[in-house]
Amino acid sequence: MKRARQTFQQIFLLLLSGFWSTLCSTLCSTFFPLTAPLAAHATNAQSVQPAQSRHATPTFSLGAGAVVSTSLYQGASYNVTPIPMLMFSGKQFFIQGTRAGMHLYQDEQLTVDLLGKYRFAAYEAGDSAELIGIKERKGTVEAGVKASLRLGVAAFSCTVLSDVLDEHGGQVIQLRVMKPLRWRMIFLAPYLGMSVQSNDFSTYYYGVDSTEALAGWSEYDLDWTVNWQTGVTFRIGLSQNIMLNTVVGVELLDQDIADSPLVERDTRFFGMLGIAYGF
Repeated sequence: MKRARQTFQQIFLLLLSGFWSTLCSTLCSTFFPLTAPLAAHATNAQSVQPAQSRHATPTFSLGAGAVVSTSLYQGASYNVTPIPMLMFSGKQFFIQGTRAGMHLYQDEQLTVDLLGKYRFAAYEAGDSAELIGIKERKGTVEAGVKASLRLGVAAFSCTVLSDVLDEHGGQVIQLRVMKPLRWRMIFLAPYLGMSVQSNDFSTYYYGVDSTEALAGWSEYDLDWTVNWQTGVTFRIGLSQNIMLNTVVGVELLDQDIADSPLVERDTRFFGMLGIAYGF
């Protein structure tokens, strides 16, 4: 597993270096237009309209789905979480299931959004008979900013989120590179990603505090942690209005998380299946 984690790091960091160089170039040409010929901006302005019209319909879809994942905690097998498949795509605002936001900037390549999302509870009382004296790890609402960069061969994203309900009180930085493939009514996108979690986040979900230590557990605090993910997103249109959505993936945990007395395994498998009707 250590070798797999190192391979993830090497591949992702190589792709990430290309992302940041392209992002900086795009930002400079966007916010410092005097450095680019005016004719180029006229061409770009004309080319934005077709890109927007391609995504104009359907703007609203409604359905249901479920996420299934292996639990990381001692004595807990897996989690099944129903989720809404509510999708809305407007000129300024959007809803994507358990997340919603507003576009701050958008062109053919770069999108910058304000984003809010719900994080489901990681551990609830009764999930495991072995975690006696361990408190629930509750769900919360996180908010922040997401930047997405679309290139010819790949799409990159960087999301920075912070807890607004002060449950874990921390921050999460998510970096992802995706290769979108489209054919008729089929969309396939394998991806690589990393999740950088603050010490407050990591300790809340995987640590043992002083009150839990009174029940016989060893007190355990964590610093910043990094998890690595890979998976594939798959969507297929069953008809003009009905869309089947699936995601399958695996996450490799930071070694400090895997060493927690609460955690049973160092790998998490997950999948999502949902169906939605577009209007």
